[in-house]
Amino acid sequence: MSEPARVAHLVLALRVGGLERVVLRLLERTPRDRFQPVVCALEEPGALASELDRLGVPLTVIRRRPGLDPRLPVLLSRWMARERIDLVHTHNPNPHFYGALAAAMTRATRARSTPRLVHTKHGRNTPGAARKVLVNRLASSLTDRVVAVSEDARRVAIEVEGVTPSRVVTILNGVDTEEFRPGDPTVARSRLGLPHEGYHIGCVARLSPEKDHATLLSAFAALHARRPDAHLTLIGDGPERHALEAQTASLGVGHAVTFAGMRSDIAESLPAFDVFALASRTEGISLTLAEAAACGLPIVATRVGGNPEIVRDQQTGLLVPAADPAALTAALDAIATHTDRAALGHRGRAWVAERFSAERMASAYTSLYAEVLGS
Repeated sequence: MSEPARVAHLVLALRVGGLERVVLRLLERTPRDRFQPVVCALEEPGALASELDRLGVPLTVIRRRPGLDPRLPVLLSRWMARERIDLVHTHNPNPHFYGALAAAMTRATRARSTPRLVHTKHGRNTPGAARKVLVNRLASSLTDRVVAVSEDARRVAIEVEGVTPSRVVTILNGVDTEEFRPGDPTVARSRLGLPHEGYHIGCVARLSPEKDHATLLSAFAALHARRPDAHLTLIGDGPERHALEAQTASLGVGHAVTFAGMRSDIAESLPAFDVFALASRTEGISLTLAEAAACGLPIVATRVGGNPEIVRDQQTGLLVPAADPAALTAALDAIATHTDRAALGHRGRAWVAERFSAERMASAYTSLYAEVLGS
């Protein structure tokens, strides 16, 4: 029996985020009799790196310098040769660029056909930025398969970045529907220190401009004027936190908004909410939307990126235009008065279990690895 193929995952860091959770779920389900995974980070280990010990996956950090780092492909190539890497799996643009160059260098110096390269395009990756599109095109020309995590990301890869359609594969991000499942709202609200009564709206997202929490706060303030029992909880942290806290105070809803910060117990916290809200201006495919749906929550989200692939409008939640506080207020109000809010959540969980399961994702990647390696 031949030895398992060595697969190197290239990431910036294993920070707390959707991309990183997808990588960990994939590592957890990689069949070790066929593939032996390792991880290489280009910035730092990250808060989730300790999970690799549990999974028995080695971690190497090869730090990139600020700006364009011409030495990094050389260092990565030496590492790939030393570790006898058969396949490189990159995640997001910078690891893709440096990983593609390094893999090509390694193949040339070893006079072998490996390592092959698979890249997962976890988002849209700024299709309006010409220089970034050019870099993505260069990296993709050196890549065996580009994996899009949504049909929207697939369209950007083909139509904007010029990747040959036959080299683009769509594999939806996976959610562990045993970990993320409906729970007791009272217990979850106690965990978060929230009032037990009222209409609870939750959002899990980095506090950064593209998530547009400012619009969500404006919409919530208008909703709170109609429904004084409404409460908004924002789980996550980021550069916009101080500005959002100031906005909350200026809107006069500070007593009804909880900034919960970064948390590691998302699965246990989501059942606290009656509805999940996401006001993103741009999105690849939001893992937190799928996790919220798996917990049986109806969803209100913006009609951007891959969101419509998770939220089925009028069936599992409501979709609204981006940057439209009035539409967001109306949708949140509509969910509050929905005659069978639970039915929206039940349908959402069934949809995620069918289309976005972690097992389905891992099986698709296993088949892709085997195809690319010709085994």
